[in-house]
Amino acid sequence: MLIGASSYSHLDDLPAVQANVPALRALLCGPNAPFQTENCAALVDPATTVEVSQAVQKAAREATDTLLVYYAGHGLLDDRGDLHLALPQSDNASVYDTAVPYDWIRRPIESTGAARRVVILDCCYGARAFGVQSESVIDLAEVDGTYVMAAARETAVALSPPGETFTAFTAELIETLSGGVPGAGELLDLNVIFRHVRGRLKARSRPTPLDLDRNGLGATPFIRNRAYVPAAPSADAQHDMLHVLESTPRTATVSQLVTWVGLLSHQRSATAGDLVRTALQVRAVAELAPFLAALFDAGHRAPAEAALPTLLLTRPVEETAHLLDLLQAMKADECLVSVLQLSVRLQPTQQAVQLAAALRQMGLAEHALALLTGFALTRDVTEAVELMQQLAHGELACSFSEVARAVAERRTASDVTALFLPLLTDAIPDTSNLLSQVVAERRTAIDAAEMISDLVREGYEHEARQIFAVCMSQRGPQYLAELVAALQANQLADAAATARLLAVRQWPAEDISQFVAHLLAVGQHQHALEAAVDTARERTVEEFASITSHLTELIADQAMEALLDDAARACSPSQAAYLVTKLDAAGQDGPADRIFRLSLHRPIGHAAEMLRHLDQAGSRFLSDAELSGLWQTRPPSDLARLAVALERLLPHKSELLLSIAERPVHQVATMVDSLEKAEGNSLSNKVLRAVAADWGMAAQAQLVIALEERSQTGCARYLEERASSARGFTEALRTARDQAKPAEPWWPWWPRQRFAYQPSQHTHVMYRVKPDETVNDIARRYGVRQAGILEENDLRAPYTIYAGQELSIPLQSDRRRFMVPPFPRRLAPGRVHADVEQLQKLLKRAGYLDQLVAESDHYGPKTSQAVARLNREHLLGRPPSLDNDPRITRKGWDILHRLAKGR
Repeated sequence: MLIGASSYSHLDDLPAVQANVPALRALLCGPNAPFQTENCAALVDPATTVEVSQAVQKAAREATDTLLVYYAGHGLLDDRGDLHLALPQSDNASVYDTAVPYDWIRRPIESTGAARRVVILDCCYGARAFGVQSESVIDLAEVDGTYVMAAARETAVALSPPGETFTAFTAELIETLSGGVPGAGELLDLNVIFRHVRGRLKARSRPTPLDLDRNGLGATPFIRNRAYVPAAPSADAQHDMLHVLESTPRTATVSQLVTWVGLLSHQRSATAGDLVRTALQVRAVAELAPFLAALFDAGHRAPAEAALPTLLLTRPVEETAHLLDLLQAMKADECLVSVLQLSVRLQPTQQAVQLAAALRQMGLAEHALALLTGFALTRDVTEAVELMQQLAHGELACSFSEVARAVAERRTASDVTALFLPLLTDAIPDTSNLLSQVVAERRTAIDAAEMISDLVREGYEHEARQIFAVCMSQRGPQYLAELVAALQANQLADAAATARLLAVRQWPAEDISQFVAHLLAVGQHQHALEAAVDTARERTVEEFASITSHLTELIADQAMEALLDDAARACSPSQAAYLVTKLDAAGQDGPADRIFRLSLHRPIGHAAEMLRHLDQAGSRFLSDAELSGLWQTRPPSDLARLAVALERLLPHKSELLLSIAERPVHQVATMVDSLEKAEGNSLSNKVLRAVAADWGMAAQAQLVIALEERSQTGCARYLEERASSARGFTEALRTARDQAKPAEPWWPWWPRQRFAYQPSQHTHVMYRVKPDETVNDIARRYGVRQAGILEENDLRAPYTIYAGQELSIPLQSDRRRFMVPPFPRRLAPGRVHADVEQLQKLLKRAGYLDQLVAESDHYGPKTSQAVARLNREHLLGRPPSLDNDPRITRKGWDILHRLAKGR
């Protein structure tokens, strides 16, 4: 998988990268190359991070023998110092969401089924890919079958010299692969390639690269050496070689053995391995150290490593420890690491512990720890548990915590819990503290959630709570919010609730606000809501006021509205009342009012119960003064719902809402209409009886007409029957009908000059979402409720929509259709029509027609283009040109008037 990014919008271009990828592909892929052509994939200037991630994952899934991933481009660091690989749209000011995290590359590489994994990074800070930047023997002893080659150290910048065809590092890599390494064998391994590249870069005073070889992969043959020239040995050499092989290896000097191994390696590699194997069995340990060191220095690593298992399986542990001590004294690091790696892979648990103890006695504590750590990280769970139990109860107890910490940091989450559960059962001291500390400090929230799940399932709830506590003290609100989301995904709602409640009780106000904001950001709206309710219950009014104030600053208005909407929809009556009371006491009038208003639209029983709790708390929302003045500020639908709910438990309060004193006719008519639609028939009858008793005949007649206009004919007849007993009412009604005038509007749904309007025939319209639009944007544009769009399209939190998505927009409120002027007949493209000017004004107001276009009565090309845009967005186009239909329809005419009411 070869990836290159050469052109950037916000960073300096790297034109040389454009040539890197095809040149490397030509060398690495083909009949005589390491990879078949059909198994090679390349990406140059990929558009998105997802494209890169998917390509690497696909390569990792399909690889069976060797997986190689190469990247050339800018390397960027985020605010935590993590490496990201830049793409054309990457920005240094926003690294984390515009570049590819190296972790996205590492994970599929770690999970691939390929036995050999190679990563080559030609970018700045490339050594950050090594994870831990130390070069100690502990790091070198890790075994996971990966070889990493990086152009620059973890704090260094890679070089792309101006005017050169390739970048500095890749140029030398291409030269080495294409020209070969003189004097080397027929096949080049990655170690030889790297040393040659590093030498050439040093000679040109260019940045020094780094490599990391785990599991000895660097010594595996990788590509043919194009500079190799086979040399036939002389007849004397052939005779000497046969003489050495026939005689015992005890009689040859170290230099002779190395020479013969070199000659045999080119012609009879199996025989070379046999020679080294025999020497390792019969020579003294003091002679083996210089022999092995000389083999590694001469480049004969393969036959040496092939023979080392014989040494480990046939020699006592003390001799192996002595050999490692000698190699350390000779500074033969490569050979020493090879012996340690094979010890990790081959030795049983008891021998590994004995070897580590012998190394500590010789003063090689670091090597002993490397051996134990490598064993615990790479062997199966059963062997690793046995090792750690022996460490905890044996003479190497001092190494237990460091090995356990490495296991907790680096093994998979399932392995960690499988390893630590037996240790917890054995009651080994400090095991619980160590596990919680490491998990909280080093593991991701997803890993921590998986471990907590396992602990809770096995009955270790105390240890799970301990992880919560450490996470809260060291990782902060964002991590805990991610942990809550991960626990919820694992169906551990109780554990997630425990973490949430601990945060609300223990954190300061600012941290709680950030915690709630992050819960919203990760889509945990229910937990964010519960955290808000817990805060209202657990903290003082002053603290709650501070928390809500911080929260308002942290999240966008839309997210705040969504949280309040969720509170109104999901809270129990007592919770909703408690939130309203606390918010009101904290000075948060807007949020308190929103929850109160939206809760009224829950089922009547729920709303009535909430009102009862508010009345018991002495809330201002139910004070006589507040209720008496609501009719001046609230829409009739809210008043009707409130009145019906009050009638159930607080009937004396509902009378304040239904008072007809000093109210004009059209407001009373609207109130009766809303009560009927809220199924408050008894209340509407009560209002009508009061009208019949207290109003004059003229006002009663006007109310009958107003009710008929609102299609409430039953109420009109009821009032007419009540009032007809009075002398003169029939005449007053007749006079009023003859002199009927349109009522003054009280609410925006009823426009002025109603006689020129008619109800729209369309209750819904389809709309195609534009890029970067939100539900709130669409609701404001159409002047409709956001909740109506959410319910109509069954959208769930976090209410995510995407460009091109088709939404159904309700064009009515509270089941009332909006009013529009009649649709003009014969209004068509190319015609002159009196209503074209009105159409153009509507198109301008809705944003479809440029404001600079002069208005006229001609339905010209620009008007046609604007109408075509309207039809395309609302799926109104008709054959033959569905996406470019310039004809205005009745539905399009109604939509334009609906948009004129929006913002």
